[in-house]
Amino acid sequence: MSKQVTPTTDAIILDPQLRLTVAENAKAVDKNEKDARYILPLLGEAGLIGTDVRMTLEVIRELSAEDLSVGFTTWATRMTYGFLKQAGTDYAEGLADKIAAGTHPGVTGMAGSFKELAGAGEIDLHAKKTDDGYVITGKLGWASNLYDDAIVVTGAKTDDGHKIIFAFEAGHEGVTFGTPFGLLGLNATQSAWASFDDVKIPQSQVLTEDFVPFMTAVRPVFVLSQIAECLGVAEAAAAQAEPKLTGVKETFAEDLVDAQAFTADVLRRWNALIEQVIAGEELNLVELLELRLDASEAAVSAANIEVRVAGGAGYASSSSASRRYREASFIPVQSPSEAQLRFQLQQAKAAA
Repeated sequence: MSKQVTPTTDAIILDPQLRLTVAENAKAVDKNEKDARYILPLLGEAGLIGTDVRMTLEVIRELSAEDLSVGFTTWATRMTYGFLKQAGTDYAEGLADKIAAGTHPGVTGMAGSFKELAGAGEIDLHAKKTDDGYVITGKLGWASNLYDDAIVVTGAKTDDGHKIIFAFEAGHEGVTFGTPFGLLGLNATQSAWASFDDVKIPQSQVLTEDFVPFMTAVRPVFVLSQIAECLGVAEAAAAQAEPKLTGVKETFAEDLVDAQAFTADVLRRWNALIEQVIAGEELNLVELLELRLDASEAAVSAANIEVRVAGGAGYASSSSASRRYREASFIPVQSPSEAQLRFQLQQAKAAA
């Protein structure tokens, strides 16, 4: 065990040894020498995948502080679990049990569905009704955790505008997972395209045909969990930058204080919205979208400061500062992207 590697922030939910394991593996994951999914069996054994909202979000936040690839892989898996539990069908419950055990990664092919809900785009996949279900064609431009034992939840739309959410397991006839993209970071998340060539989905695998109520119900935790990712990166970057503020680098002290204050405000607002969700209250969409945008800004700002404070070492691709800088650059393009969030925020404010 390397004595030079330590967790970046304090453990809240996770066992400290698990945090240390993630910290030690971060470099290998960043170099794509180790799949980020290694975390899932560990979380499954600890009973930390099928948990309540508060614990779920804290776990994602903590993991993202050590390695956003691991946090992101956990996020996608836990959101897939949440979609299945929201559906509550026998088929969905069976798949949810597999995910909770940590043996199967989850794929949230829901970018198009959330764009459809927001009026910012359309669902990528086409559905044609059959006697017992649907036939699906089309292509998802981007999905992650595309392993050969993954469980996928995504949406499709018929010619007359009827929208469905459905699930299937990897290996389903007619579904092809593409070769992973080459990315600035998060290359160990098995991210690629997925194509659908006359894929038969029986009615039993349709999670819901009540699209808007379903999507509206899952959106709050979906967004709050992405904020958890942002907080993890922001807190870690600030924590690593602070001890380096010596000599001429003290000139960054005020910038760091401002970034820490901004992150603390995001954390306070995040906690308040979590309590509303736990209490069963409906979230204000404007507040939720504004917080998601602010959380992204907090992560990017803190990572920018860390890499500058690190100096030449921060520019080395193998450094943790460089890794967080690249991780933070992913957050504004993670679906819903910053552009989509800004559009949704405009629409939500107009509607209000």
